[in-house]
Amino acid sequence: MKNRKDKTRAPILAAGGIVLRGERKPQFAVVQLRKLGAWVLPKGKLAADEDAIAAARREVLEETGHRVTIHEFLGTLAYEASGRTKVIQFWRMQALGEPTGDLMRDVTAVQWLALEDAIDQLTHLRERAFLEQVGPIALKSAERSARLGVSGERLARKNLIERTSSAARTPAVEPFGPVAGEDPVEHAEPIEQEPIEQDLGGGAGLVPAADVAAPEKLSMQTAKAQETETTTGRNLMEKRNLMEKTWVWLRRATMPHHRPPLD
Repeated sequence: MKNRKDKTRAPILAAGGIVLRGERKPQFAVVQLRKLGAWVLPKGKLAADEDAIAAARREVLEETGHRVTIHEFLGTLAYEASGRTKVIQFWRMQALGEPTGDLMRDVTAVQWLALEDAIDQLTHLRERAFLEQVGPIALKSAERSARLGVSGERLARKNLIERTSSAARTPAVEPFGPVAGEDPVEHAEPIEQEPIEQDLGGGAGLVPAADVAAPEKLSMQTAKAQETETTTGRNLMEKRNLMEKTWVWLRRATMPHHRPPLD
């Protein structure tokens, strides 16, 4: 008996959405129930072990056919139903694209209306009063989200253009070392040097990028350089000896007892 009373007194938990469609002139979703033909906000009871947000998303999809994005929490509507308190939590939602599924059996129609028309269409006074309160808030939030979305898209597009331009100006750099999945360097095929076009004065011609196939020419150049170094060193030694002889002669000439004889 006690358990039955506790079960009777426990509140009924439900969740739903203030669902908008469109950006320039947002419209609100109201659904018509098969039972008594009442027009209500899309909502429903929580299933076992289901959280409120998941239940709100599921109920809106079943009653409007639309997938939605869920935004800020708008408020709670509570009232007595069959001797129990029913507590419904609502979130602002944005419908995505076209309907993706059939309506559940308990719903016969869906209408998308401007805020004032949606308020007038609702059957229950409690839901009218609730939508009068949270409807303007939902509109302002949706407008702000739309502005931020446009600004975010512009910023993302600008960043993409800047990254593309930067990538076009920056030369590609090959990774250092072997790449995973490729053969080691010792197994790589040799790369042939391609000729580079240069203007030789008498007309365009082709010359090798590097003169690596002329060892004899390099040897001759090396021999000439060594010969030049030897000649330069010999000349320096001769100049040094001459300067030393001159210095010795000057010293002797300045000393009285070593004056050179006069001619």
